[in-house]
Amino acid sequence: MMNLIASDCMILVIDIQEKFRPHIAEFDAVENQVTTLLNAAQYLSIPALIFEQYPKGLGHSAPNLLKFDLPIIEKTAFSAYYTEDCKQTIQSFQRDTVIVVGLESHICVQQTVNDLLADNFNVVIAADAICSRNPKHTQWALAQMQADGARFLAIESILFQWLKTAKNEQFKAISALVK
Repeated sequence: MMNLIASDCMILVIDIQEKFRPHIAEFDAVENQVTTLLNAAQYLSIPALIFEQYPKGLGHSAPNLLKFDLPIIEKTAFSAYYTEDCKQTIQSFQRDTVIVVGLESHICVQQTVNDLLADNFNVVIAADAICSRNPKHTQWALAQMQADGARFLAIESILFQWLKTAKNEQFKAISALVK
């Protein structure tokens, strides 16, 4: 796969729900990375969707993510690409590359990635924007998802691949997000 092209990408934010915060050591770091990614996406008009796993029981997304006023899709399937409604919503953006962030790495993130790969999407996992209660589960999930055909990159790598050059009109705004 070549470098990312912003106009081919969309973002799926998987289950970064407030009730997980006390149980996941990396929650705050992941929330911050996803916030950076979503800010950059706004500058570059890259669409994003937020998924919430059973919000009646697990609550809603972290407040920093709700500030973006993105579509929120409730789900009970672990994969965000499992039900026909979710598939149609994601397909409606007509983007070939899906950037996946969220939790838990070895459950909802991995199952979403598997389903996207099976439907021939290019899948990029922002490796510094996924987590699980047990960090080893994230390591194992990344290894398996890479073996299955997904790529993983750091948030900064994604942002600067989108920009391509320091002459991009959004360079200053986006580079300021990672300083």
